[in-house]
Amino acid sequence: MPELPTAILWVLVGLAAIWDVAQRRIPNRLVLVGLLAGTGLAAWSGGFAGLGRSLLGAATALAILLLPFALRRLGGGDVKLAMLIGAFVGWKGAVHVILVGTVLHGLLSLALLVLLRGMPGIEAVLARVRQVPHALGYAAATVLYTLGFLHFF
Repeated sequence: MPELPTAILWVLVGLAAIWDVAQRRIPNRLVLVGLLAGTGLAAWSGGFAGLGRSLLGAATALAILLLPFALRRLGGGDVKLAMLIGAFVGWKGAVHVILVGTVLHGLLSLALLVLLRGMPGIEAVLARVRQVPHALGYAAATVLYTLGFLHFF
């Protein structure tokens, strides 16, 4: 049974992934609730040091994903979701989740490409593959990280 902050994080990333698949967007309200919950729980359990770790986690996610966002390789909702995750798991967790989530996103895209290989028109196939939501990879990576898997450092 996960701790309360982990359970809250799982619900938030699960909702974000569902929303991203269904509507290709992640609501700002969900992200705001998640950022407030992550920083609030960190401050409550760890005082100013906990709040600092939480804010550093969110800032790390922003710093890592700012360039891909500027290059239009991912959307603002994906950056904000990574910041939400960083607020819960700190800077090391944010790095892990972004790395593993990006790999999982790539694997999902590759699997979709293989599944659609018989479709006529390569442009249509590539357009569908480009629409694989990043939130799916980040959600799966978050669960794996919080369960203790895939800790590289």
